[in-house]
Amino acid sequence: MAYSVEPLSESNARQWEEFNSQSRSGTPFHSLKWKDTIENAMELRSRYFLIRNEGSVVGICPFVEQSMKLFRGLNGIPRSDYNNIILDGISDPDHVNEILSLFPKRYSYLFFDTYDPALPERIAYTNIPNEAGSNLMLDLNQNPPEVIWKDILSKDDRYKISRFEKGGFTVREIINGHGIEEFYHYYAENLNHIKGYALPLVHFERLLDSFSRDEVRIAILANNDVFAGGNLMLLDPAQRTAYFMFLALNRNLPNKYSPTYYLSWEGINWAQANGYERISFGRERPENHRVRGKQKFGAEPVPIHSRVVFLSKTASRLYRLRKAFQGGGQVDDPSQGRVS
Repeated sequence: MAYSVEPLSESNARQWEEFNSQSRSGTPFHSLKWKDTIENAMELRSRYFLIRNEGSVVGICPFVEQSMKLFRGLNGIPRSDYNNIILDGISDPDHVNEILSLFPKRYSYLFFDTYDPALPERIAYTNIPNEAGSNLMLDLNQNPPEVIWKDILSKDDRYKISRFEKGGFTVREIINGHGIEEFYHYYAENLNHIKGYALPLVHFERLLDSFSRDEVRIAILANNDVFAGGNLMLLDPAQRTAYFMFLALNRNLPNKYSPTYYLSWEGINWAQANGYERISFGRERPENHRVRGKQKFGAEPVPIHSRVVFLSKTASRLYRLRKAFQGGGQVDDPSQGRVS
């Protein structure tokens, strides 16, 4: 095999997009529209690479450059539930080492995230497991809304959902960005309440500018002027997958109301009615309490297989010395973290 790595540029941007759209593992988070959106919200040193085999694109690697002490490395794009390497064109998992060998001249380490459990096991470079969590996925063919309502949701959960309809709350959609400021106000308020990281308003404005109306849906749950909550979904009609992305909550709402339940239920029904087969509830670590709430709707974890790979001999030796003297340990992935 004759693999090569090529930085993303204007001349090959179309090939990146074509590979992502045709890949069974492609997502909106790997698109250049998402790259543009996240770069305008955060100061990032994006480093995107195409992997070629004899000229043909066989993989795409979205990274950001970072430093650990004296070492320069590559990490997954932050605030993105899907920032994994896609190597659909690699038929033999043993070839992963040839691909990794293309990076050491520039970088001392990289975070290797994949949904393919076979790839990390083939890595010959010194590497350590990294807890990257799982994506909580709902298969609507296996668990359609009627099954969720009857067999999965508890009586108490169904009551929390029906309370909103009895209370006169309805759902409306934000069209063409009108009303995004109200959504953002409660999104930021909720993140501040739970001490999370709130992306700036420009991120949402850019997202609505970059993606078409068919690729973004913002649902608002309200009773006249009383805002209860909102849910922003990123949509992939080609893959029939809806991504629950950002949640806005009115924390001053009476405790008897649980907007998250109703918004999830409404989003599930909307997705099925519009031809979607899968819903991603987002990326979570197993110990996070939000995992249980998402599993109440039938979502199941899809593990992300992650390694920190030491590409340079110096970085590898220092890690081995540290492990020998201190007992080692896992490296935390700073790109991990839900925004809602």
